[in-house]
Amino acid sequence: MSKLVLTLSTAAALLLAGCKKPEEATPEKPKSVTTLPPVKVELGAVTHEKMPRLLTLTGSVVADRQSEIAANVSGRVTATYVERGMPVKAGQVIAVVDARAAGFQAAAATAQSQAAQTQVALAKQECDRADTLFGQGAIAKAEYDRLKSQCTAQLYNANAAQANADLAGKLAGDTVIRAPMDGIIGERYVNVGEYVQPPTRVASVFSVNPARISISVPEPAVGRIQEGQSLDVEVSSWPDRKFPATVRFVSPALRAQTRDLIIEASAKNEDGALKPGMFATVKLVTGEEEQPTVPVDAIKTDGNVRRLFIARTQTAVEFVVRTGLTKDGRIAVFEPLAADTQVIVRPPPGLADGSAIQ
Repeated sequence: MSKLVLTLSTAAALLLAGCKKPEEATPEKPKSVTTLPPVKVELGAVTHEKMPRLLTLTGSVVADRQSEIAANVSGRVTATYVERGMPVKAGQVIAVVDARAAGFQAAAATAQSQAAQTQVALAKQECDRADTLFGQGAIAKAEYDRLKSQCTAQLYNANAAQANADLAGKLAGDTVIRAPMDGIIGERYVNVGEYVQPPTRVASVFSVNPARISISVPEPAVGRIQEGQSLDVEVSSWPDRKFPATVRFVSPALRAQTRDLIIEASAKNEDGALKPGMFATVKLVTGEEEQPTVPVDAIKTDGNVRRLFIARTQTAVEFVVRTGLTKDGRIAVFEPLAADTQVIVRPPPGLADGSAIQ
C-alpha cells in the first residue's frame, strides 16, 4: 500500500512540473539588432504640368524588303559564294548550278530554230509560186488554199522553235543565280553537290535600311493616327536608344477579329541595330495634357524598368513607374502622384525600399 501511495505522489509531481505556466519559463536573452544610420538624400516635389501626351503602342520590326531566292533551274550546285550575314549587291552571284545540261539543251533548241527558219524560207518560195500559178489559173482554188495553209503552219512552227531556243538560252543563263537586290544574306539553304529544281530555295536576302515597324493600333486610338506622324521606337536590345521613325502606311480597315489597325513606320537603320523580328515599343506624341512630373534625376533606370523613391515619414518607399517625355528638366510619370509629394532626387547607391532617410 505504501508503494502505491509513493508512485501516485511521484506521478502528481511530474504532472505539475509539465503544466508549469509559460511566464514561469526562463526567458531567452533578446538578440542584438543592428540599425543602419539614416541615408542623407536630396528631395524634390511632384508638380502637375502640361506635358506631351504620349500614346504607347507595340509592334514588330520587319525588313523593308526580303526575298527567298529560288533556283529557277534544275541541276547540281557546283559553287556557292555567300554566307549568313554577308552583304550583297543586286546582281551579285549567289551560287552556280552545273550548266552543261542546260547548254546542251540550248544548243539543240537553237539548231531546231535554225532548221525551222530554213523551212520557212522554202515555204515562202512555195507560197510565191502558188500565188503566180493561181493568178494564171493553173491551179484550183482548193490547191491554192492548201499551199497557203502549209506556208502559214511552217511560219508558226518556226516561231515556236525560236521561242524554245530563247527559253533554253534563258535557262542556261539561270544556272548563275544572282541577288535580286541590295541587302544582307539571312540564310543559305544549299551546299555544293546538292541537286536543285526551279522552286528550290537557294538563299534569303533582307534589305534592312530603312527598317519597317509594323504597329498594332487599338480601335479607341485610331482617330489619333495619321500618315506622316513622327514617333520613337524602342527595343530591349538597345535600352538606351530611341530610333526616330515616320508613319508611312496606314491600313484602310481594322482587322475584324482583333479590332485593331495595322500601320507601318519607316526608321533609318544604317548600323543594322534594328533587326527583323524584334519586338518594338512605339511612343507616339498626340498632343498635350496635364500630367504628374518629377525631376529627371529622380528616375532610376535599370534596363527597361524605371524606379522612383518617395520620401514618406523619414522612409524611402520604392515604386516601379511608367514614364513619358521630358520637358525643361522634368519627366512625366503615368502613375497617379499627388502634387507636392516629395521624391528623392539622385538616389544614392545602396538606397532600397524601406531605408531610413534624413
